[in-house]
Amino acid sequence: MKKCFVVFGFLYLFLLGIALSLQAQELGPGFTKVKDGIYTFAPDATTTTCSFVVTQEGVVMIDSCNSPLDSRKMAAAIKKVTDKPVVFLIDTETHSDHTANHFVFSPPATIINHEGAGAAMKKEFNPKRAETLAAKSPELRAALEGNKMIPPQIEYKDKMTINLGERAFELIYLKNVHSEADTIIWLPKERVLFAGSAANVRTFLNLRPSVVIPDVLASYKFMKSLKPEVVVTGHGPVSTTKVFDEYEGFYTLLLKRVGDMAAQGKSLDEIKKELKMPEYADWHNQDRLGVNIDAAYKAVKN
Repeated sequence: MKKCFVVFGFLYLFLLGIALSLQAQELGPGFTKVKDGIYTFAPDATTTTCSFVVTQEGVVMIDSCNSPLDSRKMAAAIKKVTDKPVVFLIDTETHSDHTANHFVFSPPATIINHEGAGAAMKKEFNPKRAETLAAKSPELRAALEGNKMIPPQIEYKDKMTINLGERAFELIYLKNVHSEADTIIWLPKERVLFAGSAANVRTFLNLRPSVVIPDVLASYKFMKSLKPEVVVTGHGPVSTTKVFDEYEGFYTLLLKRVGDMAAQGKSLDEIKKELKMPEYADWHNQDRLGVNIDAAYKAVKN
């Protein structure tokens, strides 16, 4: 009898997985149903991930997608799932591949990011971006209708909790991990973590000069301490805390190799020419190893 229950349990989970997959497929390629009412959209392995969460009182979006075409697909998918409006749009960072298409959703959505995000977005804003995109195709030109840069209407400091309907969204600031203002979003009841671009899936991160590797490693430790069941990264497919373990392994090894070479008296330029990471040859964006070495060198020299 016990064996029958085990077999039935596996069969139930298998059929549930098929059902969730089919529901996501109805929204179009790239959509994944993470849990009931929680969807992500990642067109490919490296493109910006954007997500939406349905509540009894409205929809919360996380990032506004990389291109206006993707944003329009996201808006259409939301309408297939619910007739409720997008109430909040939470940014996980400031860079344009996550924030440039707010105009598709706001109004009515209220945009939220950490303190300093608006100033960073305005500093980075490229007024020729829309013109360049519109020249690529009639579809992009149409998707850009109403285009304008919309900074956050609400900027929080350190932590913020949004209670909407039956769900709680905990916004937590991560310092020195990617952009000028990085936010993770934690749904404690659902145990789903939106980790932003502090960690992507098997991808070398594009570390800006402000990024501090010890702070990045501390962020992984903190996010793992939340014990999420699902981790949604800033780029790539849905994952688990395994993604943090992989990055911890990478940065620990990178710091050791850079530290050993620096101790031998090698310059940064020499290290960047000689250091290899063959264990990570299958990761995306191999051209970013250099900026990771820059950050590691800064860390071992401080």
